[in-house]
Amino acid sequence: MHIFYTFYIRHMECRRFKQMLLILLIILNALFYLFMNVVRFHFSHEVNKWIFAISGSLFSLNLGVLLGFQHSVWLGLFVLFVLAASFEWMGVLIGSLLILALFYIYGLYSTEVLWMIAGGYILFSVSFAGMFYYFHTQNDRLFRWKNFFYKQSKNLHVLREVSLALQSTLKLDKLMHIFLTAVTAGYGLGFNRAFILLQDEENPQQFTGTAAIGPLSVEEGHEIWENVVSQKLTLRDFIKLQREAEINDQELNQKVRSYTLEINEKHELCHHVLTKKEPIIVDDHSLDSDFLLQSIKDSFSMKQFAIIPLLTRGRVIGLMVIDNIVDQKRIKHEDLDNIMPLATQGAMAIENAMLYERSESMAIEDALTGLKNKRFLDRMFPHLQESAESNKTSLTALVLDIDNFKNFNDTHGHLLGNEVLIQMGDILSSAVQDEGIVCRFGGEEFVILLPKAPLCKGYEVAETIRLKIRDHSFKGMESQPFGRITASIGVANYPESTSQSDQLLHIADEAVYEAKDRGRDRVICFEELQKEV
Repeated sequence: MHIFYTFYIRHMECRRFKQMLLILLIILNALFYLFMNVVRFHFSHEVNKWIFAISGSLFSLNLGVLLGFQHSVWLGLFVLFVLAASFEWMGVLIGSLLILALFYIYGLYSTEVLWMIAGGYILFSVSFAGMFYYFHTQNDRLFRWKNFFYKQSKNLHVLREVSLALQSTLKLDKLMHIFLTAVTAGYGLGFNRAFILLQDEENPQQFTGTAAIGPLSVEEGHEIWENVVSQKLTLRDFIKLQREAEINDQELNQKVRSYTLEINEKHELCHHVLTKKEPIIVDDHSLDSDFLLQSIKDSFSMKQFAIIPLLTRGRVIGLMVIDNIVDQKRIKHEDLDNIMPLATQGAMAIENAMLYERSESMAIEDALTGLKNKRFLDRMFPHLQESAESNKTSLTALVLDIDNFKNFNDTHGHLLGNEVLIQMGDILSSAVQDEGIVCRFGGEEFVILLPKAPLCKGYEVAETIRLKIRDHSFKGMESQPFGRITASIGVANYPESTSQSDQLLHIADEAVYEAKDRGRDRVICFEELQKEV
């Protein structure tokens, strides 16, 4: 009896141990399954699905081994559930066939029962595969909408930032930088490269490169991107860094500014952009119909690019070319939809800046001769004075007056007199070139300023001008004294002629009057007057 009792106790303990071991293995199996379900979220979507499907199948197989294959039917249902969640219809179809094949091979169930199980699996599979198909479809739809709204929000943010930045300046080069930065910056629309070609005012078919941002090569693009990532720059930061951008993109800008397009009806796609006012995406198959596009592609090493018209008030004032030279990301039509509002806003700002520069130029230029006018002289002269005084350098002034010009106008009329003034402006500009500033002071009087030039240099320039005027063949000059048009020129220098730079023009004017009194057609330096006194 004691032996039987002892055997029973040991049997119970062994059974309890087996049960505990079984429970422990089931728990470990479950923990492994949970662990794999946590880990899978660190991988891509495709890998995630495979980890979920394989870990679920292993979990079921391990349970079948631990609990016995009499539970294989409902464990098979769990496997089908996992496969339906991962691969939808294809998953449950292949899974059902494999499970039923295993049941048949190992003879776990009779043929009649297998048919019943197959019917149940089919019903279960259709239900859950359909359910997961619906969930995935809705999830994809929500993801697309989320992505769409994110892009729209980003575009609105870019438009807002750029709008504020564009309102801050009327300088054309600054506007170009802001506009192109919004197109190329990662926090903007994110294209790798962009450049602008503006329409020529005199020849509407000609477009000349004006500004560009981006790398000239893939290697340069990677270097720039690494610098951007390391500095963690935002869109506002990019807009502020105009000088740095000009240095970084110097090679591209030089190439773009030397590039010109002449677009006519022969260039089918480019002409389409101008006439239909629609952007185009250029791929390899598009190049056959327009050799001008091939020229752009070859000049800038492009594989795929887009041409966007810059529209303002229904008129094309320029073209913008964009591409992704570094990451080779394909440009889609939805990208063009996103860029068009920005392109229109940029075009309006560019046109306003061009009109402003034109009006500024008209305000400081003489309409007849094209020289700078008295308004420009009044603005510039104080700056030249200050520069000469602070740097202790010379400033020479020449005041020129055409001799007997009233007599010429009375004899031949103002139209021919205007022609003389225009030719006079050309003579002065060619004589001075980049060494100084030529202004029409009013009537027949001109002023020339020569920064950093000593008095002797000023006299030399004045004498050269006098002789050029004397030798020039003006229409109607026969009516003038001595049969030619001449000029009297007064020269003064700071600090040689005066210690007060603000008196420079006044004393040069006095020298002109002295030249008139001495018989005209001569150059007089103010020093000569001082010596006589």
